[in-house]
Amino acid sequence: MLYIVSMKPDTSSTLSCSTRGTLAQTLWLLGMAFSTAGGILLIAWLKPALPIRVAAVAVPLVCGVAYAFRLLRDLARLDELQLRIQLEAAATACLGVFLVTLLYPILQIAGFVGQLQPYYVVFLLVGLLLVGYLNANRRYR
Repeated sequence: MLYIVSMKPDTSSTLSCSTRGTLAQTLWLLGMAFSTAGGILLIAWLKPALPIRVAAVAVPLVCGVAYAFRLLRDLARLDELQLRIQLEAAATACLGVFLVTLLYPILQIAGFVGQLQPYYVVFLLVGLLLVGYLNANRRYR
């Protein structure tokens, strides 16, 4: 999400917006988020047949892959300073999640934490991305 906010507009695309992120990137991300939420609710409440469950999984996956390709395309168009800031933020987030992933079983066995919930990882990743972005932005400005 921080990446979208800090992007420069893609003037070569017909789907660009006045903010720094591109509209296409934002739409793919929202499509992934809403189709994931809808798929979870559909599968949990209605227990549909196999073809509908496959579609409920495939649609968010397709949106996520399209978002990733658009993100990489937009990263390639950044200037050197902004690219360095974005990559440092991503490295901070990835390394932080990696370290916590390695340490979590030890903390769990010691009784300090409970069972790992998927949303813990999401919040950790977003939080570390924010910290990494703010730190890199402060350092390079």
